[in-house]
Amino acid sequence: MRETENTAYARKREFLLCTDICGSALDTLRSRQEQAYCPALVEVFELEEHAQEARRAWMSVALESRLRGGNRFRLLSQACVRIAQQGAAVPGLDGILHWVESGSELTHGALAARVKRGAGPALARALAWSREVNRRLTAMPKECAPFAAVEGCLAAVRAVADVVAMGTGTPAAVRGEWTRGGLSGYTDAVFAAPQDGKAEALIPVFGAGYLPSHMLVVGDTLGDAALAAQAGALFFPILPGREEACWQRLAEEGFPKFLHGSFAGAYEDTLRKAQRSLLP
Repeated sequence: MRETENTAYARKREFLLCTDICGSALDTLRSRQEQAYCPALVEVFELEEHAQEARRAWMSVALESRLRGGNRFRLLSQACVRIAQQGAAVPGLDGILHWVESGSELTHGALAARVKRGAGPALARALAWSREVNRRLTAMPKECAPFAAVEGCLAAVRAVADVVAMGTGTPAAVRGEWTRGGLSGYTDAVFAAPQDGKAEALIPVFGAGYLPSHMLVVGDTLGDAALAAQAGALFFPILPGREEACWQRLAEEGFPKFLHGSFAGAYEDTLRKAQRSLLP
C-alpha cells in the first residue's frame, strides 16, 4: 500500500477497482452511529425520555435512507424532524433546519465560526452535539473488522486490477483504519477526503488514464453511486444488511462481468435499482 497524501497516483494495470471503506469494506458505520452519533443526540438535545424514539429515528436516517453516509448535519436535521413527528420536543429544531437548508457550508469548522460570531442557541446546540460526536468517536475502540468475503474478493481482484480504497477523514486516520482492518496488503493506494470531498480527492485516480469502462467503484451509499457517475465509472453497490452476500456476488459475478465487458447496461442498472429501493 502506497502512503499517499492524495497528490500523485500512477496506473499500473488496465483495470481499476475503487472501494469505499466505512460501511462498504469495513463494518464500522453502524457501530459509529450506535456508540457516538445517537447517544450524543440523546444527551445534547435532552431526549432521555424519548431515547428509544430518538435511536430509531437516527438509525433509520443514518443507515436506511438516501442520506446514508452523508453530511452529519443533514442527518441531524432529518433525524430531529422524525423525532418531532413522534411528539417529542426537539430544542432548536427550527434554527437547525433553517441553517441546513440555507446553502451555508455544513462543516464543523464553519459552524464553530458561526457560533463564535453569535449564531444563537439552536446552532450552539448543534455544535455541542458535533463536538460530543467527535469526542465519542475518538474514545471508541479502534477495531476495524472487514465484512466477510471482502479479503478474499480484494485478493482476487488485485491479481488483475489496481485497487484503491477511499475514506473520509485525515489521511493518517483513514490509512490507520484500513491497516487495522487487515486490508493494507490488498490495495495499491488509500485516499482520504473530507466529508463530501471524495470526488476531488480521487481526481488523481480517475484521471490516471483508465478507460471509463475499466473503472469500477464499490460503495454503500447513493453518494458513492453519484461519485461513480461523475467519474464516468461503473458502480457496484454494497447493500445495507447484505454486505457479505454483495462482496461474494462481486467476486463471483460482478467482477468477472466487469473484466469481460458485460457489466454496463442491464446488469448495472439492476444493481443500482436495488440500492435505490433500499435507500429511499
